[in-house]
Amino acid sequence: MQFKGIRAALIDMDGVLYDSMKYHTLAWQRMMAEYGVECDRDEFYLYEGMTGAATIDLIFERELGRKASDEEKREMYRRKTELFNELGRKELMPGAQEMIATLRRAGIRTVLVTGSGQGSLLGRLDEDYPGAFPADRRVTAHDVTHGKPDPEPYLRGLEKAGTSPEETIVIENAPLGVRAGVASGCRTLAVTTGSIPREAFEAENPAAIFPSMEALRDEFARELNVLRDAVERLGEEGQVFIITDSNVERLALPRLAAEWPEVMSLPRMAVEPGEENKNIASMTRIWEFMAESGATRHALLVNIGGGMVTDMGGFAAATFKRGVRCVNVPTTLLGAVDAATGGKTGVDLGSYKNEVGAFHSPEKVIIDCRLFGTLPHEELLSGFGEMLKTGLIADPELYSRLLEGAPMLADPTRLEPEVMRCVEIKREITQADPTEKGIRKALNFGHTVGHAMESLCLEKGTPVPHGIAVAHGILVALILSHLILGMDSAHIYRYRDMLRTLFPRIGVSCADVPRLLVLMGHDKKNSRAGRPNFTLLRAPGEAVIDCNPSAQDIRDALDIYFTEL
Repeated sequence: MQFKGIRAALIDMDGVLYDSMKYHTLAWQRMMAEYGVECDRDEFYLYEGMTGAATIDLIFERELGRKASDEEKREMYRRKTELFNELGRKELMPGAQEMIATLRRAGIRTVLVTGSGQGSLLGRLDEDYPGAFPADRRVTAHDVTHGKPDPEPYLRGLEKAGTSPEETIVIENAPLGVRAGVASGCRTLAVTTGSIPREAFEAENPAAIFPSMEALRDEFARELNVLRDAVERLGEEGQVFIITDSNVERLALPRLAAEWPEVMSLPRMAVEPGEENKNIASMTRIWEFMAESGATRHALLVNIGGGMVTDMGGFAAATFKRGVRCVNVPTTLLGAVDAATGGKTGVDLGSYKNEVGAFHSPEKVIIDCRLFGTLPHEELLSGFGEMLKTGLIADPELYSRLLEGAPMLADPTRLEPEVMRCVEIKREITQADPTEKGIRKALNFGHTVGHAMESLCLEKGTPVPHGIAVAHGILVALILSHLILGMDSAHIYRYRDMLRTLFPRIGVSCADVPRLLVLMGHDKKNSRAGRPNFTLLRAPGEAVIDCNPSAQDIRDALDIYFTEL
């Protein structure tokens, strides 16, 4: 199969996302028996994709020589649904979650197209496939006049996807569904997850037939390898170089190699991890590595790692030979939602963060949440702090979801929809203001105090991850927002409760306020030396840039912060 140019996938539910057809067929058989109609259970596999009303009419016409009345159809389908629900919770189809994740990583829009109106499964989609099938990307039995095998459901799916048939694939597990997909003009893939013989699918002329969802998942993984495709398109033979760190080299590169074996054979340099190594000396070693490896102005740097690696690799790309291209592959949650996107690069100078750097946007940012499974919990929290900031400045609904963050942090793959939304927000802001002259300053919410706390902890020899320091800086910024802009104090207490629950305390105290003020005065975002520049909020989603609270306002806010924690 070739999937280049595919922008959307229209996906059936029963037998594709859920291993539920065995329960549907049993429920249909038992319901019909209650009405005195004996049916072979397996025949209902053949009717999959049809609406419930159409299925009842088909059997009534065959057995009783008439169509069912509307009242009969309503009552029979209600009873069938009741029997289906009594059979217990339905399992996910093996391989389906990974398949959906692969499609979404490749930027392919996913749309549900089902002949079912089964609320018990439709209600689980957001839990089992978070972010994949929002309400405006679903076609169910309630949305069509003619169910499968009529193409209407898939034509409606195309409308919701906003794509043409040539840009769209259909994934089906029933012959009638395949017929509907083919009739819509989409490339239709059949998966034989039930008892229907292969010959029944072949008669409907699908583009390909797969024996299981796992087989289709593996095909997508091979064909939709975004990293490999990006490097093949952007790189030139002998001019692709890897920048990473020693931890990523040991833990994450073997995972990437499973889908992109070439990664292990390309010239690479691994710097030592840790903020203390994000300095000019490490930068010099990267430049020397590139020069000694024969890199030219046509080189492509693939930066695989956390924010330190993408900052330094991006700075190398901005400066070597006066600028080469780069691709960022963040392996930390923090890197994915912050450093890898937006084009800021740089290194630290002494205890001052990112004091030397440049704006240099990557050609592509490739995010795979599976890589975050190797992270220590505090590194997940670090990324989560940046996500909270993004929700607070731009998307109150995202922020509300993140406040209930404990389940997401237990399984980083569940963060995928929220990560995608954070990246989308940052991309929109940075494209509107690439060099931080205006609205991009909103991204600094929580950072003025957060950076100062981070630098102070480094000075004390008790370093704290960036996003955890930012999470604490956010609380101070919320307090200032209340004191200066009149933001409702309820937002302070709601955030404080989450901070106490999820985040650790950090090594700063009231005695450190004078030093924190000095560090804030040196922040590179300040428009005037010694005068800290803040982004504050009128309310979540309403950011105000270029706020300059007085030193006394900042002291008051810090006093309240120390009291509340």
